[in-house]
Amino acid sequence: MGAASKNVIVATHNAHKAVELGELLEIPGWKLLPLSACGLDELPPETASTFEGNARIKARGAFAASGHAVLADDSGLLVDALGGAPGVHSARYANEQASDAANVKKLLAELEGVPADKRGARFVCTMVFIDEDGTELVATGSLEGHIAAAPRGAGGFGYDPVFVPQAEHDGRTLAEYEPAEKNALSHRACAAVDLRRQLEAAARVPSRAQAPAAEAATSNEAAPAAAKTRIVAFDFDGTLIDAASPVRLVNRLARNHIMPMKAVARIGLWGMRYKMGAELDQSLPRRYIFSSFKQFSASDANSIMTNLYNEEIRSYYRPDALRRIKRHRAEGCTIVVVSASFEPIVSAAVKDIGADGFIATKMEVVDGHYTGHTLCEPPEGEQKLFQLTSYADECFGEGNWELDWAYGDHFSDAPLMEAARHAVAVDPDRRLERIAHANGWEIVKWEL
Repeated sequence: MGAASKNVIVATHNAHKAVELGELLEIPGWKLLPLSACGLDELPPETASTFEGNARIKARGAFAASGHAVLADDSGLLVDALGGAPGVHSARYANEQASDAANVKKLLAELEGVPADKRGARFVCTMVFIDEDGTELVATGSLEGHIAAAPRGAGGFGYDPVFVPQAEHDGRTLAEYEPAEKNALSHRACAAVDLRRQLEAAARVPSRAQAPAAEAATSNEAAPAAAKTRIVAFDFDGTLIDAASPVRLVNRLARNHIMPMKAVARIGLWGMRYKMGAELDQSLPRRYIFSSFKQFSASDANSIMTNLYNEEIRSYYRPDALRRIKRHRAEGCTIVVVSASFEPIVSAAVKDIGADGFIATKMEVVDGHYTGHTLCEPPEGEQKLFQLTSYADECFGEGNWELDWAYGDHFSDAPLMEAARHAVAVDPDRRLERIAHANGWEIVKWEL
Protein backbone atom coordinates (compact mmCIF):
# COMPACT_ATOMS: atom_id res chain seq x y z
CA MET A 1 0.00 0.00 0.00
CA GLY A 2 2.97 2.28 0.52
CA ALA A 3 2.38 5.86 1.56
CA ALA A 4 -0.46 6.50 -0.89
CA SER A 5 -3.30 8.75 0.22
CA LYS A 6 -5.91 6.79 2.11
CA ASN A 7 -9.07 7.66 4.00
CA VAL A 8 -9.71 5.62 7.14
CA ILE A 9 -13.07 5.85 8.89
CA VAL A 10 -12.81 6.06 12.67
CA ALA A 11 -15.86 4.41 14.21
CA THR A 12 -16.80 7.41 16.33
CA HIS A 13 -18.79 10.62 15.97
CA ASN A 14 -16.09 12.42 17.96
CA ALA A 15 -14.02 14.37 15.42
CA HIS A 16 -11.44 15.12 18.13
CA LYS A 17 -10.80 11.39 18.64
CA ALA A 18 -10.19 10.94 14.90
CA VAL A 19 -7.60 13.71 14.97
CA GLU A 20 -5.98 12.31 18.12
CA LEU A 21 -5.68 8.81 16.67
CA GLY A 22 -4.18 10.22 13.50
CA GLU A 23 -1.54 12.03 15.54
CA LEU A 24 -0.76 8.90 17.56
CA LEU A 25 -0.41 6.63 14.51
CA GLU A 26 1.58 9.12 12.40
CA ILE A 27 1.09 7.24 9.12
CA PRO A 28 1.98 9.34 6.04
CA GLY A 29 -0.90 9.68 3.61
CA TRP A 30 -3.57 8.47 6.01
CA LYS A 31 -6.49 10.75 6.72
CA LEU A 32 -8.63 9.61 9.65
CA LEU A 33 -12.26 10.70 9.38
CA PRO A 34 -15.19 10.46 11.83
CA LEU A 35 -18.34 8.55 10.93
CA SER A 36 -20.12 11.73 9.95
CA ALA A 37 -17.67 12.24 7.07
CA CYS A 38 -19.19 9.27 5.23
CA GLY A 39 -22.79 9.89 6.19
CA LEU A 40 -23.07 7.16 8.85
CA ASP A 41 -25.49 8.07 11.64
CA GLU A 42 -25.08 5.24 14.14
CA LEU A 43 -23.35 1.97 14.93
CA PRO A 44 -24.68 -1.32 16.31
CA PRO A 45 -25.06 -1.35 20.12
CA GLU A 46 -21.96 -2.36 22.11
CA THR A 47 -23.18 -5.57 23.71
CA ALA A 48 -19.89 -7.45 24.19
CA SER A 49 -18.34 -8.15 27.59
CA THR A 50 -14.80 -7.23 26.49
CA PHE A 51 -13.11 -4.15 25.02
CA GLU A 52 -12.05 -6.19 21.99
CA GLY A 53 -15.58 -7.40 21.43
CA ASN A 54 -17.05 -3.89 21.51
CA ALA A 55 -14.29 -2.47 19.30
CA ARG A 56 -14.95 -5.26 16.79
CA ILE A 57 -18.71 -4.56 16.81
CA LYS A 58 -18.04 -0.91 15.98
CA ALA A 59 -15.39 -1.68 13.36
CA ARG A 60 -17.43 -4.29 11.53
CA GLY A 61 -20.54 -2.12 11.61
CA ALA A 62 -18.70 0.82 10.05
CA PHE A 63 -16.94 -1.41 7.52
CA ALA A 64 -20.18 -3.03 6.38
CA ALA A 65 -21.82 0.37 5.95
CA SER A 66 -18.94 2.19 4.28
CA GLY A 67 -16.68 -0.31 2.51
CA HIS A 68 -13.69 1.82 3.56
CA ALA A 69 -10.82 0.93 5.84
CA VAL A 70 -12.04 1.35 9.41
CA LEU A 71 -10.44 1.90 12.82
CA ALA A 72 -12.40 1.44 16.06
CA ASP A 73 -11.34 1.44 19.68
CA ASP A 74 -12.88 0.68 23.03
CA SER A 75 -11.31 1.47 26.36
CA GLY A 76 -11.97 1.74 30.05
CA LEU A 77 -10.72 1.46 33.60
CA LEU A 78 -10.16 -1.81 35.49
CA VAL A 79 -9.78 -1.61 39.27
CA ASP A 80 -8.30 -4.64 41.03
CA ALA A 81 -10.23 -4.21 44.28
CA LEU A 82 -13.50 -4.12 42.33
CA GLY A 83 -12.81 -7.31 40.39
CA GLY A 84 -12.04 -5.40 37.18
CA ALA A 85 -14.99 -2.96 37.37
CA PRO A 86 -16.02 -0.60 35.90
CA GLY A 87 -14.47 -2.26 32.80
CA VAL A 88 -16.57 -2.02 29.65
CA HIS A 89 -19.12 -0.01 31.63
CA SER A 90 -16.61 2.74 32.45
CA ALA A 91 -18.42 5.48 30.54
CA ARG A 92 -21.76 4.66 32.16
CA TYR A 93 -20.66 3.37 35.56
CA ALA A 94 -23.02 5.57 37.59
CA ASN A 95 -25.88 5.37 35.07
CA GLU A 96 -26.52 5.38 31.31
CA GLN A 97 -26.22 9.18 31.02
CA ALA A 98 -23.60 9.58 33.74
CA SER A 99 -21.24 12.54 33.76
CA ASP A 100 -17.53 12.08 34.38
CA ALA A 101 -17.96 13.56 37.86
CA ALA A 102 -20.76 11.10 38.70
CA ASN A 103 -18.67 8.14 37.58
CA VAL A 104 -15.69 9.28 39.66
CA LYS A 105 -17.92 9.85 42.68
CA LYS A 106 -19.31 6.31 42.45
CA LEU A 107 -15.84 4.83 41.99
CA LEU A 108 -14.49 6.55 45.10
CA ALA A 109 -17.54 5.48 47.09
CA GLU A 110 -16.97 1.85 46.04
CA LEU A 111 -13.32 2.12 47.16
CA GLU A 112 -14.04 3.79 50.50
CA GLY A 113 -11.93 2.12 53.18
CA VAL A 114 -9.70 0.28 50.68
CA PRO A 115 -6.04 0.95 51.62
CA ALA A 116 -3.67 2.65 49.18
CA ASP A 117 -1.71 -0.52 48.43
CA LYS A 118 -4.90 -2.31 47.36
CA ARG A 119 -6.13 0.36 44.93
CA GLY A 120 -4.24 -0.88 41.86
CA ALA A 121 -5.88 -0.13 38.53
CA ARG A 122 -5.17 0.13 34.83
CA PHE A 123 -6.55 1.85 31.77
CA VAL A 124 -6.92 -0.55 28.83
CA CYS A 125 -7.50 0.26 25.16
CA THR A 126 -8.18 -2.21 22.35
CA MET A 127 -8.15 -1.14 18.69
CA VAL A 128 -9.58 -3.10 15.78
CA PHE A 129 -8.49 -2.11 12.28
CA ILE A 130 -10.21 -3.50 9.17
CA ASP A 131 -8.52 -2.78 5.84
CA GLU A 132 -10.36 -2.44 2.53
CA ASP A 133 -9.78 -6.12 1.77
CA GLY A 134 -11.38 -7.19 5.06
CA THR A 135 -8.13 -8.01 6.86
CA GLU A 136 -8.53 -7.44 10.61
CA LEU A 137 -5.82 -6.48 13.08
CA VAL A 138 -6.29 -6.21 16.86
CA ALA A 139 -3.99 -4.04 19.00
CA THR A 140 -4.00 -3.43 22.74
CA GLY A 141 -2.40 -1.01 25.16
CA SER A 142 -2.57 -0.40 28.89
CA LEU A 143 -1.42 2.03 31.54
CA GLU A 144 -0.83 0.74 35.07
CA GLY A 145 -1.45 2.86 38.14
CA HIS A 146 -3.66 3.24 41.19
CA ILE A 147 -6.72 5.19 42.28
CA ALA A 148 -6.12 8.27 44.42
CA ALA A 149 -8.15 9.01 47.55
CA ALA A 150 -9.63 12.18 46.03
CA PRO A 151 -9.70 13.95 42.64
CA ARG A 152 -6.79 16.25 41.73
CA GLY A 153 -6.16 18.35 38.64
CA ALA A 154 -8.23 20.24 36.13
CA GLY A 155 -7.11 18.57 32.89
CA GLY A 156 -8.05 15.37 31.13
CA PHE A 157 -11.46 13.74 31.28
CA GLY A 158 -13.18 10.62 32.58
CA TYR A 159 -11.30 9.07 35.49
CA ASP A 160 -8.11 11.09 34.90
CA PRO A 161 -8.52 13.16 38.13
CA VAL A 162 -8.21 10.03 40.32
CA PHE A 163 -5.79 7.90 38.26
CA VAL A 164 -2.12 8.03 39.28
CA PRO A 165 0.28 6.30 36.84
CA GLN A 166 2.82 3.80 38.12
CA ALA A 167 5.48 4.53 40.75
CA GLU A 168 8.17 5.53 38.29
CA HIS A 169 6.19 8.70 37.63
CA ASP A 170 5.93 11.59 40.08
CA GLY A 171 2.65 10.96 41.89
CA ARG A 172 0.47 13.29 39.83
CA THR A 173 -2.93 12.21 38.56
CA LEU A 174 -3.44 12.17 34.80
CA ALA A 175 -5.54 15.31 35.18
CA GLU A 176 -2.37 17.06 36.40
CA TYR A 177 -0.39 16.05 33.29
CA GLU A 178 0.10 18.26 30.28
CA PRO A 179 -1.72 16.82 27.22
CA ALA A 180 1.55 15.92 25.48
CA GLU A 181 2.81 14.13 28.61
CA LYS A 182 -0.36 12.10 28.88
CA ASN A 183 -0.39 11.18 25.20
CA ALA A 184 3.19 9.90 25.45
CA LEU A 185 2.22 7.17 27.94
CA SER A 186 -1.52 6.64 27.61
CA HIS A 187 -3.16 3.29 26.99
CA ARG A 188 -4.43 4.62 23.66
CA ALA A 189 -0.90 5.64 22.65
CA CYS A 190 0.39 2.16 23.55
CA ALA A 191 -2.35 0.54 21.46
CA ALA A 192 -1.51 2.85 18.55
CA VAL A 193 2.16 1.80 18.75
CA ASP A 194 1.10 -1.86 18.74
CA LEU A 195 -1.17 -1.33 15.73
CA ARG A 196 1.50 0.52 13.79
CA ARG A 197 4.00 -2.28 14.45
CA GLN A 198 1.51 -4.82 13.08
CA LEU A 199 0.78 -2.69 10.02
CA GLU A 200 4.50 -2.37 9.35
CA ALA A 201 5.08 -6.10 9.84
CA ALA A 202 2.30 -6.84 7.33
CA ALA A 203 3.83 -4.26 4.93
CA ARG A 204 0.57 -2.32 4.92
CA VAL A 205 2.37 0.91 5.80
CA PRO A 206 6.04 1.89 5.35
CA SER A 207 8.26 1.16 8.34
CA ARG A 208 9.67 4.15 10.18
CA ALA A 209 13.02 2.43 9.84
CA GLN A 210 12.81 2.67 6.04
CA ALA A 211 14.72 5.73 4.92
CA PRO A 212 14.02 7.39 1.53
CA ALA A 213 16.22 6.18 -1.29
CA ALA A 214 19.46 8.15 -1.32
CA GLU A 215 20.39 10.28 -4.27
CA ALA A 216 23.37 9.14 -6.31
CA ALA A 217 26.65 10.15 -4.70
CA THR A 218 28.44 13.04 -6.37
CA SER A 219 31.67 12.86 -4.42
CA ASN A 220 34.28 10.27 -3.58
CA GLU A 221 33.47 10.46 0.14
CA ALA A 222 32.27 7.19 1.61
CA ALA A 223 28.92 7.25 3.39
CA PRO A 224 29.15 6.73 7.15
CA ALA A 225 28.36 3.21 8.33
CA ALA A 226 24.84 2.80 9.68
CA ALA A 227 24.64 2.29 13.43
CA LYS A 228 23.84 -1.24 14.49
CA THR A 229 20.53 -2.04 16.16
CA ARG A 230 21.18 -2.52 19.86
CA ILE A 231 19.12 -5.40 21.24
CA VAL A 232 18.21 -5.86 24.90
CA ALA A 233 16.99 -9.39 25.65
CA PHE A 234 14.83 -10.14 28.69
CA ASP A 235 13.83 -13.53 30.02
CA PHE A 236 10.22 -13.53 31.25
CA ASP A 237 9.61 -15.97 34.12
CA GLY A 238 11.65 -15.05 37.19
CA THR A 239 13.20 -12.04 35.46
CA LEU A 240 10.51 -9.66 34.24
CA ILE A 241 8.02 -11.24 36.62
CA ASP A 242 8.54 -12.60 40.11
CA ALA A 243 6.68 -15.78 39.23
CA ALA A 244 6.66 -18.75 36.85
CA SER A 245 3.84 -18.49 34.31
CA PRO A 246 3.74 -22.28 33.59
CA VAL A 247 3.25 -22.93 37.32
CA ARG A 248 0.45 -20.36 37.45
CA LEU A 249 -1.12 -22.00 34.40
CA VAL A 250 -0.97 -25.46 35.99
CA ASN A 251 -2.56 -24.08 39.17
CA ARG A 252 -5.40 -22.57 37.18
CA LEU A 253 -5.97 -25.76 35.20
CA ALA A 254 -6.05 -27.70 38.47
CA ARG A 255 -8.48 -25.26 40.14
CA ASN A 256 -10.80 -25.46 37.14
CA HIS A 257 -10.57 -29.29 37.09
CA ILE A 258 -9.06 -29.25 33.62
CA MET A 259 -5.83 -31.04 34.57
CA PRO A 260 -5.87 -34.32 36.57
CA MET A 261 -4.34 -34.05 40.03
CA LYS A 262 -1.89 -36.85 39.22
CA ALA A 263 -0.43 -34.71 36.44
CA VAL A 264 -0.36 -31.68 38.75
CA ALA A 265 1.63 -33.64 41.35
CA ARG A 266 4.15 -34.82 38.76
CA ILE A 267 4.66 -31.30 37.46
CA GLY A 268 5.06 -30.03 41.03
CA LEU A 269 7.80 -32.57 41.71
CA TRP A 270 9.45 -31.66 38.41
CA GLY A 271 9.33 -27.96 39.34
CA MET A 272 10.98 -28.54 42.72
CA ARG A 273 13.87 -30.43 41.13
CA TYR A 274 14.19 -27.79 38.37
CA LYS A 275 14.39 -24.98 40.91
CA MET A 276 17.15 -26.85 42.73
CA GLY A 277 19.21 -26.79 39.53
CA ALA A 278 18.62 -30.28 38.14
CA GLU A 279 18.91 -30.65 34.36
CA LEU A 280 15.53 -32.08 33.40
CA ASP A 281 13.43 -32.86 30.35
CA GLN A 282 11.78 -29.50 29.68
CA SER A 283 9.07 -31.08 27.53
CA LEU A 284 7.39 -32.92 30.42
CA PRO A 285 5.27 -30.06 31.84
CA ARG A 286 4.37 -28.96 28.31
CA ARG A 287 3.05 -32.41 27.45
CA TYR A 288 0.80 -32.48 30.52
CA ILE A 289 -0.48 -28.94 29.96
CA PHE A 290 -1.32 -29.42 26.31
CA SER A 291 -2.79 -32.87 26.88
CA SER A 292 -5.22 -31.10 29.23
CA PHE A 293 -6.00 -28.61 26.46
CA LYS A 294 -7.05 -31.27 23.96
CA GLN A 295 -10.69 -30.91 25.02
CA PHE A 296 -10.58 -27.27 23.84
CA SER A 297 -10.02 -25.65 20.49
CA ALA A 298 -6.67 -23.89 20.15
CA SER A 299 -8.42 -20.50 20.24
CA ASP A 300 -10.20 -21.39 23.50
CA ALA A 301 -6.95 -22.67 24.98
CA ASN A 302 -5.28 -19.41 23.97
CA SER A 303 -8.06 -17.51 25.72
CA ILE A 304 -7.42 -19.47 28.93
CA MET A 305 -3.75 -18.45 28.77
CA THR A 306 -4.33 -14.78 27.92
CA ASN A 307 -6.99 -14.52 30.61
CA LEU A 308 -4.52 -15.97 33.08
CA TYR A 309 -2.03 -13.30 32.07
CA ASN A 310 -4.53 -10.44 32.33
CA GLU A 311 -6.11 -11.60 35.57
CA GLU A 312 -3.08 -12.87 37.46
CA ILE A 313 0.39 -12.90 35.91
CA ARG A 314 0.57 -9.20 35.06
CA SER A 315 0.42 -8.37 38.78
CA TYR A 316 3.84 -10.02 39.26
CA TYR A 317 5.92 -7.58 37.19
CA ARG A 318 9.03 -6.40 38.96
CA PRO A 319 8.95 -2.56 38.98
CA ASP A 320 12.73 -2.46 38.59
CA ALA A 321 12.44 -4.54 35.41
CA LEU A 322 9.90 -2.12 33.97
CA ARG A 323 12.19 0.78 34.84
CA ARG A 324 15.06 -0.93 33.03
CA ILE A 325 12.88 -1.38 29.95
CA LYS A 326 11.95 2.29 30.05
CA ARG A 327 15.61 3.28 30.35
CA HIS A 328 16.74 1.06 27.48
CA ARG A 329 13.96 2.34 25.23
CA ALA A 330 15.05 5.92 26.01
CA GLU A 331 18.55 4.89 24.95
CA GLY A 332 17.20 3.80 21.56
CA CYS A 333 17.51 0.04 22.16
CA THR A 334 15.23 -2.66 20.75
CA ILE A 335 13.56 -4.75 23.47
CA VAL A 336 13.04 -8.48 22.79
CA VAL A 337 11.53 -10.95 25.26
CA VAL A 338 13.11 -14.41 24.88
CA SER A 339 11.18 -17.00 26.88
CA ALA A 340 10.32 -20.69 26.87
CA SER A 341 6.86 -19.78 28.18
CA PHE A 342 3.90 -20.22 25.85
CA GLU A 343 3.32 -17.84 22.96
CA PRO A 344 -0.15 -16.51 24.01
CA ILE A 345 1.19 -15.47 27.43
CA VAL A 346 4.41 -13.91 26.13
CA SER A 347 2.57 -12.15 23.30
CA ALA A 348 0.18 -10.54 25.78
CA ALA A 349 3.12 -9.48 27.96
CA VAL A 350 4.99 -7.92 25.03
CA LYS A 351 2.00 -5.78 24.14
CA ASP A 352 1.59 -4.77 27.78
CA ILE A 353 5.17 -3.63 28.37
CA GLY A 354 5.78 -2.16 24.93
CA ALA A 355 8.56 -4.53 23.86
CA ASP A 356 9.50 -4.66 20.20
CA GLY A 357 9.34 -8.40 19.68
CA PHE A 358 9.46 -11.81 21.31
CA ILE A 359 10.56 -15.40 20.96
CA ALA A 360 8.49 -18.03 22.78
CA THR A 361 7.38 -21.64 22.65
CA LYS A 362 5.02 -22.20 19.73
CA MET A 363 2.82 -25.28 19.83
CA GLU A 364 1.63 -27.32 16.88
CA VAL A 365 -2.04 -26.98 15.90
CA VAL A 366 -3.85 -29.57 13.77
CA ASP A 367 -7.53 -29.24 12.86
CA GLY A 368 -7.86 -26.31 15.23
CA HIS A 369 -6.51 -28.17 18.30
CA TYR A 370 -3.12 -28.31 20.00
CA THR A 371 -1.34 -31.63 19.50
CA GLY A 372 1.05 -31.30 22.46
CA HIS A 373 4.09 -30.99 20.16
CA THR A 374 6.14 -27.85 19.55
CA LEU A 375 6.58 -26.36 16.09
CA CYS A 376 10.32 -26.07 16.67
CA GLU A 377 12.76 -26.35 19.54
CA PRO A 378 11.55 -24.31 22.55
CA PRO A 379 13.84 -21.32 23.31
CA GLU A 380 15.70 -22.87 26.23
CA GLY A 381 19.43 -22.87 27.01
CA GLU A 382 21.54 -22.46 23.89
CA GLN A 383 18.36 -22.31 21.79
CA LYS A 384 17.68 -18.85 23.24
CA LEU A 385 20.83 -17.47 21.62
CA PHE A 386 20.33 -19.44 18.42
CA GLN A 387 16.73 -18.30 17.95
CA LEU A 388 17.48 -14.70 18.91
CA THR A 389 20.29 -14.66 16.33
CA SER A 390 17.95 -16.00 13.63
CA TYR A 391 15.26 -13.50 14.63
CA ALA A 392 17.63 -10.52 14.59
CA ASP A 393 19.30 -11.54 11.30
CA GLU A 394 15.87 -11.73 9.68
CA CYS A 395 14.66 -8.41 11.14
CA PHE A 396 17.78 -6.28 10.83
CA GLY A 397 20.15 -8.15 8.54
CA GLU A 398 23.19 -10.21 9.41
CA GLY A 399 25.87 -8.00 10.92
CA ASN A 400 23.49 -5.06 11.43
CA TRP A 401 22.72 -5.70 15.10
CA GLU A 402 24.40 -6.43 18.40
CA LEU A 403 23.25 -7.95 21.67
CA ASP A 404 23.88 -5.07 24.05
CA TRP A 405 22.19 -6.35 27.24
CA ALA A 406 20.77 -9.68 28.40
CA TYR A 407 18.78 -10.33 31.59
CA GLY A 408 18.12 -13.76 33.09
CA ASP A 409 17.50 -15.58 36.36
CA HIS A 410 18.28 -19.27 35.64
CA PHE A 411 21.54 -20.98 34.72
CA SER A 412 19.95 -22.03 31.40
CA ASP A 413 19.99 -18.31 30.45
CA ALA A 414 23.80 -18.24 30.65
CA PRO A 415 24.56 -18.93 26.92
CA LEU A 416 22.46 -15.93 25.89
CA MET A 417 23.95 -13.74 28.63
CA GLU A 418 27.51 -14.70 27.70
CA ALA A 419 26.90 -13.36 24.18
CA ALA A 420 25.83 -9.90 25.44
CA ARG A 421 28.06 -6.90 26.06
CA HIS A 422 26.33 -6.47 29.42
CA ALA A 423 24.72 -9.30 31.38
CA VAL A 424 22.48 -8.95 34.42
CA ALA A 425 21.59 -11.87 36.70
CA VAL A 426 18.22 -11.14 38.31
CA ASP A 427 17.71 -12.86 41.68
CA PRO A 428 19.67 -15.78 40.17
CA ASP A 429 19.67 -19.44 41.13
CA ARG A 430 22.90 -20.73 42.68
CA ARG A 431 24.45 -21.96 39.43
CA LEU A 432 23.79 -18.70 37.60
CA GLU A 433 25.05 -16.73 40.59
CA ARG A 434 28.35 -18.63 40.43
CA ILE A 435 28.57 -18.05 36.67
CA ALA A 436 27.78 -14.35 37.15
CA HIS A 437 30.49 -13.94 39.80
CA ALA A 438 33.02 -15.72 37.59
CA ASN A 439 32.25 -13.43 34.63
CA GLY A 440 31.87 -10.20 36.61
CA TRP A 441 28.25 -9.76 35.61
CA GLU A 442 25.86 -7.45 37.43
CA ILE A 443 23.78 -9.29 40.04
CA VAL A 444 20.56 -7.65 41.24
CA LYS A 445 17.86 -8.59 43.75
CA TRP A 446 14.70 -7.06 42.33
CA GLU A 447 11.70 -7.18 44.63
CA LEU A 448 8.07 -7.48 43.53
